[in-house]
Amino acid sequence: MPPTPSGGGRMTLAGVATAPRALADTRRATMAKTIVGALAPLVAARARASDGVVIVEETVGRGVEVLAGVDVVKVNYTVALASSKARVDSAKFFVFGVGAGEVVEGFDAIVGGDGATPPMRVGGARRAVVPAALAYGDRGAGCDKTGNACSIPPGEDLEFTVELLEVK
Repeated sequence: MPPTPSGGGRMTLAGVATAPRALADTRRATMAKTIVGALAPLVAARARASDGVVIVEETVGRGVEVLAGVDVVKVNYTVALASSKARVDSAKFFVFGVGAGEVVEGFDAIVGGDGATPPMRVGGARRAVVPAALAYGDRGAGCDKTGNACSIPPGEDLEFTVELLEVK
């Protein structure tokens, strides 16, 4: 029997038109949830802290979490210029107090966490871009006496790779 414009219990033209639309809407909603679910780890892996440091979690550690202002840590790290990727420093088994002002502010943020990023855990590894304002700013570092030749030029953003080995 063909659909009628109205009728008790019978399917109407409006009902026929809305059934496929409702099914399509349900499929769209399911696809959106699937896509968002798939992207969530990627979004979580790359966070911009409130201070402008961009951190990519390479490996999430399973050990003790760093407590900034309290813990002394042992790390391996490398530092490169963001503009040229030229490596300017690296160290193995480097020890410092997190949040104690012993390293540039951006390095503290990578290890101790800040804003959108939690503190590192032992066994973890991160890559990060630290803006010049949280590194060596307008003064640069490793400059000669004239201030013209610097291993880290003034205003240079830095790329860090950090592996947390131990919390003391």
